[in-house]
Parts: sequence; structure tokens; C-alpha cells
Amino acid sequence: MLNLSLRPLANVQVRAVSSKYPRPTPRHFKRRVFEAALQPELPPTVSSCIPPGLVKREHTEKSKEYSDVELALSNLVRDWMVKEEFRVMAVCQFLPVPGRTLWFAKNQLRSKNIEFRSYGNKILKKVFEKTPMSSLNTVLVGSNAILMAKDFAALKTILQETDKLNWLEPLVIMADNRIVDMVQARELAKLSSMEDLRAHTVQILGQQVAQITISLDTATRHLPSLLDSYAASQQEKQ
Repeated sequence: MLNLSLRPLANVQVRAVSSKYPRPTPRHFKRRVFEAALQPELPPTVSSCIPPGLVKREHTEKSKEYSDVELALSNLVRDWMVKEEFRVMAVCQFLPVPGRTLWFAKNQLRSKNIEFRSYGNKILKKVFEKTPMSSLNTVLVGSNAILMAKDFAALKTILQETDKLNWLEPLVIMADNRIVDMVQARELAKLSSMEDLRAHTVQILGQQVAQITISLDTATRHLPSLLDSYAASQQEKQ
């Protein structure tokens, strides 16, 4: 009889609380006492209502500003590129890749005199600022990396190496301050060497000069006869 009367008192209800919502933890009482004692000395806080669009604009403007560290890094990268005198630069799309694979690919490229760098689009835009390379800012979207080489013949090597990597896709190439799209770059890479390109260019220029000389010589020879015929026709009219 006694057990039946005490049974309802022994029931305990437990409510499951998700760990996703942590319980509020109040500040320590010492901190609250300190803030209450310091409150009269603090300046009054003024709360203002800022439109959501203005807040977004302020965040966007702050994100475009450069910190001292970013400016220092941009200057360092620019000075390094000028010092090394790179002639070829390829802007590539850089996809996620394991670190071990990335370091192995970097060493492979470095062994072929190609430098791999990934500084972020914000730093690269600052480096390219007020230079002919600033026209490359349109392709600096998402995650990108750059490949640089000192020799113009490395253009063929860059295309061959990037074709082997499925996480690095070249978007545009700049050679001697001139932008070369991928179609033109692959046509240049089909040449056996840059000496063939120079010889072919010299041959074309030589043919043009010779053609101009022949044309001028022919015109010079026919000029006296043309003048004589013109003079004869004028005398007949008189």
C-alpha cells in the first residue's frame, strides 16, 4: 500500500536538449560588479539604425582595402618579379589538390625552370596595378595560380606540363608584355624552337623588302616612257 502511494513521486521526467543549442552561461559575478562600478565613467553609447544596404556597402569597401601586411607582400612580389626578369607568365585556374601532390608538382615545374605561385587574386591585382599586366584582372576570378618562366621557349613546356595536371588549367598567357590566348599559344608551341620562328619571321620580312625594291625599280624604269608618251600626246593635241 505504501509502495503504491510513493510510486508517482519517484517518476522523474527528463527533457532531452540538443547540443546544437548551448545553454546560456552568464558572466562571472566579479565581471558584472566591475562593469557596474565602471558604468558611470564610460561615455554614453549612442545606438543608430543603419540600413542593410549601407552595411553591405561598408563591408564591401573594407574588403577592398589593403592592410599593411598585404601591401608589403605585394611590393615584395613585384620587386621579385622585376628582379628575376620573367618573360612568360600563365594565369591558370587552380582547383583543390592534396598537399603532397601539389608539392611534387611544384618541384617538377621548378626542375624545368618554371615557378609556381599562388598569392590570391587580391594580392595579384595589387601587383599588376599600373602595369600592362593589369588587363589580366578580368580572369582573376575564383582560385587562380600563376606560372612564370624566364625563357620564351618555356611556353611549350608550360602547355605540356599543364596538360598532365587535371587541377591546373591555363586561361591566358602573357609573353613579353603581350597577351596571347590559348589558341595562339598552342600554335606557337607547335614550332620546334623559337629560332625557327625568328628565321621564319626574318625570311618573311626579307621577301617583303625584296618585293618593295622590285616594285620601285619597275616603276622607276617605266616612268621615263610614261612621261615621253604623255608629252607626245600633248603635242598632238596642240
